[in-house]
Amino acid sequence: MVVASSSSQTLDAIIRECAATLQTIADYKLPVAMDRRLLWLSENKEVLNPSECDELLALIDFSEDRTVEKLRANIMLRRLAETCPPQ
Repeated sequence: MVVASSSSQTLDAIIRECAATLQTIADYKLPVAMDRRLLWLSENKEVLNPSECDELLALIDFSEDRTVEKLRANIMLRRLAETCPPQ
């Protein structure tokens, strides 16, 4: 029987916490109100006032940033699973 060392257990705990954090990022969805607002602004972009145009651009930037983060998190989760399979 092999007993895991304290540092090995610590590393395992850190990897599990990292995986859990990455999973939270990978599962992120825009809040319903924000998603609804983005959709409305997108559908009505021809008639938006300057403030609404700025809001639309900000929501697009925010949404794109979250999408990139989700993709990166999913890639890292796959790499973690390949490198450190759950035991």
